[in-house]
Amino acid sequence: MSQHDFNIANQSFPATRTDLNNALLALASNSSGDAEPGTTYANQWWYETDTNKLKIRNEADNAWIEIATLDQSSNNVLSITTQGLTLGATALTATGTELNQLDAITRGSILYGNASGATARLAAGGASTVLTSDGTDISWVAPSGGSTTLGAVGTYAWMSRASGQTTIQQGASIAGSTLRYAGVGQYSFNPANAAYSTGLVGQIGTPTGTWQAMGHCTSNFSTVTPSTIFLRIS
Repeated sequence: MSQHDFNIANQSFPATRTDLNNALLALASNSSGDAEPGTTYANQWWYETDTNKLKIRNEADNAWIEIATLDQSSNNVLSITTQGLTLGATALTATGTELNQLDAITRGSILYGNASGATARLAAGGASTVLTSDGTDISWVAPSGGSTTLGAVGTYAWMSRASGQTTIQQGASIAGSTLRYAGVGQYSFNPANAAYSTGLVGQIGTPTGTWQAMGHCTSNFSTVTPSTIFLRIS
């Protein structure tokens, strides 16, 4: 640990030799000491021994720039001081806290953007939970079964047209006000061919909302009202 003003004065040879050796020792030790050198130069290195910080003098020679902190006990670099880091040609904009989300990430965890636009970690949900979104944020919730309420969104019903024999196209969205709850059953037996005839059994109740036809039924006869299964979609 040595510091020097790096100015070799006019003096006798033995003193000059000692002065040169002290200057070289200061260069070799990065002007190390617990206080900054009394004489400084632009781009001069200084290792601050009481804090283990390596610094360099700025171009204006009026301040020190901290480069790194060393761990003298473990003989490694404890930290590097930087306002930005570039890997290849890509400048990293993530904060240290965000990058640390990758450190020892637990099994099943998910990285996502939180309300502040920062990288955050969502731990794995409990057994049998499902990942859901409210349109803004994500979370784990218990799965919910289908509704058993008649006519609720997501439920099915067998229905027919309220009137007329208009063909029902599969996938078509149809207003509930034009439909009626119905059913299908056998209503007569023909001994000649041992076949039962089937047909629409009753029409009662008008659903609300919009329904999607999940089947296709063509009306070929004036007396037949097409019916199929529907899914309420809104």
